[in-house]
Amino acid sequence: MLLTVFTPSHRPRYLDECYRSLRAQTRTEWEWIVLLNGAAPNWCPPQQDDRVKVLRAPAALRGVGAAKRAACRHASGDVLVELDHDDLLASHCLERVAAEFETRPDVVLVYSDFTQVAEDGSPNSDRFNEAMGWVYEQRDVDGVRQLSCQALEPTPHNVSYIWYAPNHVRAFRRDAYEQVGGYDEALEVLDDQELMIRLFRVGDFHRIPECLYLQRVHGANTQLDPATNAHIQQQTVAFYQQHVEQLADAWAARRGLRSVTLQTDGMPGAPAADGELLLLDPTRPVLPYEDGSVGVLKARELLQRVVDRTTLFNECHRVLAPGGLLLTLTPSTDGRGAFQDPSHVAFYNENSFWYVTQANLGPSVPGLCARFQVSHVRTFHPTPWHEQVQIPYVEANLLAVKDGPRQGGPLLW
Repeated sequence: MLLTVFTPSHRPRYLDECYRSLRAQTRTEWEWIVLLNGAAPNWCPPQQDDRVKVLRAPAALRGVGAAKRAACRHASGDVLVELDHDDLLASHCLERVAAEFETRPDVVLVYSDFTQVAEDGSPNSDRFNEAMGWVYEQRDVDGVRQLSCQALEPTPHNVSYIWYAPNHVRAFRRDAYEQVGGYDEALEVLDDQELMIRLFRVGDFHRIPECLYLQRVHGANTQLDPATNAHIQQQTVAFYQQHVEQLADAWAARRGLRSVTLQTDGMPGAPAADGELLLLDPTRPVLPYEDGSVGVLKARELLQRVVDRTTLFNECHRVLAPGGLLLTLTPSTDGRGAFQDPSHVAFYNENSFWYVTQANLGPSVPGLCARFQVSHVRTFHPTPWHEQVQIPYVEANLLAVKDGPRQGGPLLW
């Protein structure tokens, strides 16, 4: 198995250090594609190495998605490994990556825990907000004590947001990469999130619980630019909204979990396109599934038709697997739609979901034992017509809080 490491670079200041980390690899079967783009000055490795190919991007090439796509086009390997031009690999990184692919034939992407280093390569003690699910520990990486961050597990919620998505080292099978169409060359940022979303729809991801990647923190990091960061924050939510249901369906199917759309008699809308349809008794909302056997529940236009919300949320929590999602869409009391329909018997807005996601409010609902974490919540008008007639909806996607991998984001229990 040949591994192709690829590195576009518009600023080759750190490429010598990148190369030294590659030359130190315990696995020697690799090639490195370095694509110099923009106004990057010429660069060559400090010593002759036939495994290194330094290429010059066409002058017309623009954007990181286009640069990565161009670099991958020159790859010969079975596995493609991202290495940013200012970062480093632990010496056993490629050996561990290859071993995972060789022993896990169904996995399309592997990734690892990681650490941050300062501009001069020394250890960095900065931490992400640990209230958002991050866990840190001290580890030795090539003889240096580093503050290692545990990457989050690959669930639909975590993959859908770049904030929690698999971090470097990221390596993926070339055939899966080509199957999904490769990097989107039109993207200036979030090319990695968008590609991972497409890869997750076709195969599993696997986390290597070892610190294999050193990310350099310095003033020229892309996300430190205020305008770029603002765009990243906005677009990652847009990608989530567009893809989370498809990712949840694919994830559930690979694990033998159900994907269920809940409806009641007389509800508007067509049956589920994916998974199965369950007609629910609104007076007795009991779900006929075993504990932890469902990967995704879709409850759109449903909550307002069920009086017994305690039983409904308890049942949804019971049947969902760890990492499973409850996707809801309900007319909000912030507009007219919640009250105008005489078939509505329960009423919701964004604050209504506090009582199943916040420990201090849960006891105010007698009999409630369900515990959920917010994956996403918003109030919006689904169409211009809804806006015209003042019918906003609240969309609340909830994660069942159970024993299992911690999900990214605030846990209020």
